[in-house]
Amino acid sequence: MMINIEINKQIKIYFLFLIFYAIFYLYFKHNVGNDTSISEWLINYRGGFTRRGLGGELNILTANIFNLPLRVSIFYYQALFHLTYIVLLFIYIRNLRLNIFQIFALFSPLFLIYPIAELEALGRKEILLLIFFILSMIFSGKNFSPKFINISIFFIFPFLCLIWEQVVMFAPFFVILIIIKNKLKTFKESFFFSLIIFLPSIITTLFIFMNPLDQEGHKAMCQFLNIEFNERCYMSANLLVKNTIYFDTLHIHETARFFPHYLRYIIIFIIGFGFLHYCLVQNSFIPNKNYIDKNFKPIYLFFLLYVPVIPLFVYGLDWGRWINILYSLSILLYLFFIKNNLITNKIKISNFLVIKIINTKLLLIIFFYLFAFSWNPKTVITGDIATNSLYKIIYNSTKKIFKFEGLRFFEDSWLIQFHKKYIE
Repeated sequence: MMINIEINKQIKIYFLFLIFYAIFYLYFKHNVGNDTSISEWLINYRGGFTRRGLGGELNILTANIFNLPLRVSIFYYQALFHLTYIVLLFIYIRNLRLNIFQIFALFSPLFLIYPIAELEALGRKEILLLIFFILSMIFSGKNFSPKFINISIFFIFPFLCLIWEQVVMFAPFFVILIIIKNKLKTFKESFFFSLIIFLPSIITTLFIFMNPLDQEGHKAMCQFLNIEFNERCYMSANLLVKNTIYFDTLHIHETARFFPHYLRYIIIFIIGFGFLHYCLVQNSFIPNKNYIDKNFKPIYLFFLLYVPVIPLFVYGLDWGRWINILYSLSILLYLFFIKNNLITNKIKISNFLVIKIINTKLLLIIFFYLFAFSWNPKTVITGDIATNSLYKIIYNSTKKIFKFEGLRFFEDSWLIQFHKKYIE
């Protein structure tokens, strides 16, 4: 049987590392002219109602009130949101005791380090979804009445839809919290109760899709940005009508192939989710008289939660982002189960090789580094696997701080040539 370890000390430095580099890289890229994480926050209502416009309106309002450049306003919000996310998560899990498999799952390259390793994913709107899910986990704890989570989802989730409508794909994760907190016992009771809670979000989503922005409205929005803030519509803001109104994105599958693109993501899913899935297979729900523990095993429940997200992979290009969001919500939900004693949380090991690695400190450290810090998926489906994630985060930040182009001493050296070709 595995020994559980208190993770407070281990994660404190890691979380400080995440906060520093998130804010560091957000600052250095907030003036980049082709950064997607900035462009999606430029979308606003100045050409008429459009989905994703509420976030842009908030940034415009802040910029006008405090007389800030629009990009500075966006940077402040991005930094604030990421800081809030990391701090909330630390507060939530700091007193947990986890076994080695759960620690590996916590440090998966698909989770916290991903936006820093893959900067196109840093500062995106899904951070608000993750913040709200952690808050919902807190409100679902024993110290709060069910009214807290019911009312918060009823009123707040529609605003998330107005900022980034794709949050609706991940609503089932919140449904699990609703069922558990309200002790709903049957499918019928769970369905209709959740339907009432999400009714404003459903109405909001229908309104969004029934009122798409036309070309003239998009032109007016872009003209406003140009005149008021000297900003152009590019990337997400430029593709608003084509890609995010009419879903004209299936062309991505014309260039993607089973080998290497689809096969690569199958492998990413298997490896990146591997430790989490192993824990889920080993665990079972403790009876709490609700519909979830009476009808599901943990692993089956999680695979069911993955199904509504499939349309994102069909229509979207950013497969790295989707799998990061999906993993983040999955590991967060699993941590909620652990913290609230909803699963057995016991793992038995019989494999000799696994026992050998765990009991040999050097082997365990090497294996942990290779899994957690040596790779990550790129943002788009056709992107190759990135390597040396942790090293590149530190190395690239050092180049920005000290303003050098890279290791250029002894350029003819085989070591420097190897570094340029395989490491940089």
